[in-house]
Amino acid sequence: MPYKDYRGCAMSGIAREARKSDLSLCVVCVLVRHVDTGADEDVCRPQNTERPRFSIRTLAVIVISAALLLLASCGGVADNSVAIERHKKLAGELRDSKLYDAAIEEYEKLLAYPDVDLKTRGNVNYLIGKVYFENLADYDQAAAYYIRARAIDPEGSYINEASRNLVASLEKMGQLLDAKRQLNAAADLTAAPKQEGDIAVARVGGVPIWLSQIEEELQSLPVEVQKQFTNQQAKIEYVHQYVAVELLYRAALREAYEDDPEIKTQQRLLLRRLLVDKYVLDKVMPQVSIDTNDVRNFYLANKDETYHQAPYDSVKAQVFLDYQTQKANAAFSDYIAKLSRVEKVEFYDQNVR
Repeated sequence: MPYKDYRGCAMSGIAREARKSDLSLCVVCVLVRHVDTGADEDVCRPQNTERPRFSIRTLAVIVISAALLLLASCGGVADNSVAIERHKKLAGELRDSKLYDAAIEEYEKLLAYPDVDLKTRGNVNYLIGKVYFENLADYDQAAAYYIRARAIDPEGSYINEASRNLVASLEKMGQLLDAKRQLNAAADLTAAPKQEGDIAVARVGGVPIWLSQIEEELQSLPVEVQKQFTNQQAKIEYVHQYVAVELLYRAALREAYEDDPEIKTQQRLLLRRLLVDKYVLDKVMPQVSIDTNDVRNFYLANKDETYHQAPYDSVKAQVFLDYQTQKANAAFSDYIAKLSRVEKVEFYDQNVR
């Protein structure tokens, strides 16, 4: 395109932008000419050059093309989603390979992109804080990133762990007052009474311990043990014991003991037993029916060998328990057989050594 002489352009600002593209220059000049129809001269037409002639169709094509070029030259927002995902994946691989400094560097590169959404930005700050806390024991940096993560996305799924680790970081830094302040800031989450008319019997870190909590704990104890806490003084002692356990529990949480492999194994096994016991109680035991005549017949069948000819009335309670156990075991075996058929269970006893 021959129009290289920009000295005659009265709109110097536009001309400077137009130098980025000859096509853009032509469009700017033509637009100025067609808009300012009262002008005697083409203000942007280069000196001593022949006036360009464009058809309406050509002009439309040039306008659209130039608009796209100018948009690109003005720094339109790019889609960095692919690069962001790449940095995130690489950072995770580096962290798993125990290359923690390199992982943090990748996370920082990810944060440098301006189009990272707040949810991702908050989560990445949390992940950096987690690396500093768990792997590098740099509690100053961990605290800083945990604070950023909470501020960026207060509703993030990591908030509870970030808050807990923030308190632990502050404690390890010797900033006990700041740690206490952070604990108190979270107190409102559990400060409401569980039921109407409930009263507080203690307070830990600003969080009340309610009388209903103590009574619920007592009711979970065996009946014989509950009888030991029927008077006020005994209940007061129990409250003190409860608070002592709560303090130890919170300290363990702040130290991330719940992530200990042994704890996780025991937790998994305990949960498994609890689920099985509850399932058997709900699904199997309702199938066990006890008939009084069947209990007596059970006694007669086992009178000599099991009950040594003792009178029925003297062993009636034991007979009932024994018969109930037999019926429960039979129901359990039948239920397991049914599940085995559904799940197509196979045993390879020869492989057991």
